[in-house]
Amino acid sequence: MNHEYVSIGSQNSTHRIILLHGWGADENDLLPIGKAIIQDLCFHFEIISLKAPTPCSNNLGWQWYSLFPPNWNEAEIALDKLLETLKEFDKNGISLKKTILLGFSQGAAMALNAGLKLDFGLVISCSGYPHPRWNPIRNNPVLISHGLQDNVVPIDASREISIQLKNNKISNTKLYEYNCSHSIHPDFIEVIRLKIKELF
Repeated sequence: MNHEYVSIGSQNSTHRIILLHGWGADENDLLPIGKAIIQDLCFHFEIISLKAPTPCSNNLGWQWYSLFPPNWNEAEIALDKLLETLKEFDKNGISLKKTILLGFSQGAAMALNAGLKLDFGLVISCSGYPHPRWNPIRNNPVLISHGLQDNVVPIDASREISIQLKNNKISNTKLYEYNCSHSIHPDFIEVIRLKIKELF
């Protein structure tokens, strides 16, 4: 296993949600989002929240790869390591087909890249952006959310993701735009919950 992580769930879990945090955060950052998504669903979900592999240069939080400036070669290495970790989870009782991969910001870029190379049940990008050589190849369902007032990652990044997915004939995808900044809007939680009920 290439990544440290926290796990919340039980041996009765039949489904899984894997969380990839943003630049400068850690494995605890998205746990409240994960808990809100699975609350009162009629499935037993395990939550796995991965920690990015390297500390940020300012030692405040963790990063999947260097971002200021972006190091795309480092991103490719980080992607390969993430794919290995995700494949390990696939061998661990719950298949990727019954797994949701959700990322925020830099974690969303990683989720999009890894999640459309493997057979995930659902891939979710929140306030994300595409890597320069991103080539989605799996026709997995994708949900995208972004804030109209996002001054960290401009909303045009998610609009580009949506266009690229449709150009690659990944049809079960939808972009939700919210009147918020660089964050996950509370209304998007219910969108995810409804999608889970539809898909699973």
